[in-house]
Amino acid sequence: MKLSTHPATSTTRVLVSGLPGSGKSTLVAQLAEHYNLIWIDLENGADTLVKLPEEWKQRVELISIPDSATYPVASATLTDLFKSGRADICVEHGKVKCALCTKSGAAFDKLDFSTLTNKDIVVIDTITQLSHSILAHVTRTQAIDYKPERDDWGSLRKITEFFCSQFQAAPVNLICIAHLVEARLEDGRTKLVPSFGSAGMSAEVAKAFAHVVYCEVKNGKHLAGSSTVYSSGVLTKSRTGFEIEKLSKPSLLPIFDALVDNSTPTAVTAKLSPLEELKLKTIAKGV
Repeated sequence: MKLSTHPATSTTRVLVSGLPGSGKSTLVAQLAEHYNLIWIDLENGADTLVKLPEEWKQRVELISIPDSATYPVASATLTDLFKSGRADICVEHGKVKCALCTKSGAAFDKLDFSTLTNKDIVVIDTITQLSHSILAHVTRTQAIDYKPERDDWGSLRKITEFFCSQFQAAPVNLICIAHLVEARLEDGRTKLVPSFGSAGMSAEVAKAFAHVVYCEVKNGKHLAGSSTVYSSGVLTKSRTGFEIEKLSKPSLLPIFDALVDNSTPTAVTAKLSPLEELKLKTIAKGV
């Protein structure tokens, strides 16, 4: 197939990282102004969503998974979801096809990737908690003060590699939120990278995403960066050249608006400068 005839991508994958309080969840949640969000909450972080305007809340489907060190249910639930692309998750326990809830007739959240469009975005908040859940699941038969050994880290690596592969091949719009950890990259440099499992996997997980956005607070303002040269000490990137730091206000809308028809970006151009508006239209046309 000639590159010129290759079909345009209709979905994308974004990784958003930053320290606690840096505005990660808020940045992602603002997409509810124009998009439907399926928000998979592993950290009981729905407080950010509660602050959204009522109209926006109607476009957020919240799936709460009560994950903890003693109940690492996120590992099994998300494994099932990303293996098959669909899952019925009980509201009470966060389990797939929960026998107790099925028997009692309790409520389930149903998610099927095949039914989603480019106006839908799956959000995982956070993949850092997911990796904690995986390790807790691997060592679930051990004492609380047990120190993971080589085989445990090997199992963690294998399962996080599975998720990394599934994120990369996801047939839907996907946003993963992550905390930060310091890791050494292949070129020998040390940077802050999205935290997902071991330091080695954390250094590699960015390869599964088209955009890696870093959120921070400077001089009392919430800022974000996505270009590879944004910061020498933090891992950021964009395969399409998207530079969130050049917007007058950090927003992920241009990334997703570029995937739909040319008329959609006009919904956000009022918030952008003339130069930003021109760039957005250029991206949307695929130039």
